[in-house]
Amino acid sequence: MNTDLALNSLELFKRAVVQAYPSSNQLPSLVLDGTLVQAWQSVARLLGIDTGELARKLAPFYGVSPAGDLYGVQPEILGLVPYNFCQTNTVLPLRIEEGALVVASADPLNRDVAERLGFLANRRLQMVLAAPDKIEDVIVIAFSREAARSASEEGQRGTNAAVVDENAVTKLGRALFLDAIAQRASDLHIQPFLGAAAVRIRVDGILRRLTMLPEAVAVTLIRHIKARSGMESTNMLIPQDGRMSLVAEGQEFDLRVSTLPASGGERLVVRFLDQSRVHRLSGAGFSLAALHTLRRAMARPSGLVVITGPTGSGKTSTLYAMLAEINRSTINIITVENPVEYRIAGISQVEVNEKAGRSFSASLRSILRQDPDVILIGEIRDKETAEIATAAALTGHLVLATLHTNDALTAIPRLLNLGLDPSILADSLAVVAAQRLCRVLCPHCKTPTTDPLTPQEKLFGDMTRNRPGHRAVGCKACDFTGYRGRLPVVDIVEVSKPLREAIAQGETRLSVLEGLREGGLKSLAASGAQRVISGDTTVAEVMETVGPSFWADIAAHYGAAFTDNPELDTVSQIVGGQGVLLMSQDPALAAQLAPAMELEGLRLVVAKTAEEARECLRLDEDIAFIIGDVDDRFTLQQATQHLANNRLHIAWARLPAVVLVAAPLMYQRDELLGSGVLGELMPKPVDLAALKLLIRRSQAR
Repeated sequence: MNTDLALNSLELFKRAVVQAYPSSNQLPSLVLDGTLVQAWQSVARLLGIDTGELARKLAPFYGVSPAGDLYGVQPEILGLVPYNFCQTNTVLPLRIEEGALVVASADPLNRDVAERLGFLANRRLQMVLAAPDKIEDVIVIAFSREAARSASEEGQRGTNAAVVDENAVTKLGRALFLDAIAQRASDLHIQPFLGAAAVRIRVDGILRRLTMLPEAVAVTLIRHIKARSGMESTNMLIPQDGRMSLVAEGQEFDLRVSTLPASGGERLVVRFLDQSRVHRLSGAGFSLAALHTLRRAMARPSGLVVITGPTGSGKTSTLYAMLAEINRSTINIITVENPVEYRIAGISQVEVNEKAGRSFSASLRSILRQDPDVILIGEIRDKETAEIATAAALTGHLVLATLHTNDALTAIPRLLNLGLDPSILADSLAVVAAQRLCRVLCPHCKTPTTDPLTPQEKLFGDMTRNRPGHRAVGCKACDFTGYRGRLPVVDIVEVSKPLREAIAQGETRLSVLEGLREGGLKSLAASGAQRVISGDTTVAEVMETVGPSFWADIAAHYGAAFTDNPELDTVSQIVGGQGVLLMSQDPALAAQLAPAMELEGLRLVVAKTAEEARECLRLDEDIAFIIGDVDDRFTLQQATQHLANNRLHIAWARLPAVVLVAAPLMYQRDELLGSGVLGELMPKPVDLAALKLLIRRSQAR
């Protein structure tokens, strides 16, 4: 589509939106300067709705019908229009009605596309409206065989050039790396996908597709990167790790490279570490209260400071920022890491090498003889490391360390369970901080929250008695995501005298420990809520970051009324008696699940085949969750064939789903997921509590 047509499509879309939502005073001034897909997503975020709901609302203003279910496309219908045409123009042939080909489009009044489409199909057309992101998802799934064949042909055409011209491979790799860095990516992924390879980048914690590569080109590129990283380039049978460096626009990056043999081919992940990055607490996005607490911890002459959180939560960056603030010529700082991520001038950094006998514990014992003032331990993972860390904290050293726990107080029973003496831990532990990273609203396009509120926004206001500050929209500055950058959400516990006495007595009950902590925001959810109220981020983003305990923690902090399952309160506002589709030929399973769903205010819809399931989804728009079932007698091959067939008929990509499989097959998780399941796997016999929690969480989000 040329530029003029794209502009006309955006103008037409905006006009339809303004007419469909006359009460929104923000829409007329909204600037839509990206692609049509980005425009739809920006408007949907601004209105607090899904793009599918937006399509149903806009259809009358385009003078067409809404497309409805997109996933019931038959193979013979797909054969009427080439895959490349559908992909390029974001259109999808659906069915034949009264001799006319029904085609879903986000731009149904585009005459140029309609004329070419009619010529290709040699049929009269009936255009219907659908959201472009939904169309793109279905094109990839429905045309999977055609996409694989097309990618294979392109790979055959490009193989000779990729193999013969090594310079071309070098340029391709560098171009991908530079593009990822320009978009502020932390990681780059190359993985097999539908007979080709998908290149994705992680920006602000979220994966997004960068490009697609023919399979042969991807294989050659991965071999080139492996060779540059010091790995065996021709060995695709074992996982490997390597490192390389890159200079981009005056910035020096260390690239940590990892490969993994997977179903369908080898996959590769590159982590970008900017060595020119300046680590400072003041610029990391901490709230003023959290900043003061962390600086009090750094000012201690001795003691153990523990930062907890999952992988990717920013623990190491926070510790580096703390070291950078106290790093001066009068202080001897030594770190033990696996691996060393960032090099800091003036600090001695030791990298663990188990094969060479340089373990965490062995390195720490040697460090204590190097007269350190401050010690950083990359991770406390065993009893010996924990004992050395606490002993160092007791003998006049400030020890900073990371630990993997869900929240701050959980670190105490975790350390005790490692076998530490309670009295030693009580005397040495000074501060524990749990951390997560939450995306920040783009300052260029965020907009104040307006009525009507989304169910999450309304519930948040009812509980906190504060209206959420802003909503995400999307613009060029944030690549139309609505977010740019991340900020830390922290729960910090300073060990008070009552808490220290409880630890010394070996207390591990969180309810008791929680009652003894003093001051501050006493949960990650409460910390995140402050960022929502101030307009730094959104309710949905903090819910995603904190997890299923969000509403209970918010209610506890603000003294609001709540039930034992506060997520269910949100679900009741969102789903209102929606259905759960069970795809199974096992009547006993249906009999077990039906009453459990009724207790959740949901109704169970049963389909014995994928074809029946597709019809249920077409007729029942209130189905909100899918439960798949793999026959216990199936072999791995039969199970993957069964799931692949389901993928062609049902909306894995549109609805949250879980697939129930026999426990032995859970060991073949990668193969099952590779068959096309876009959901969770859960072993049988069914854990009803876990299943209900999964459904509640999916609906609340």
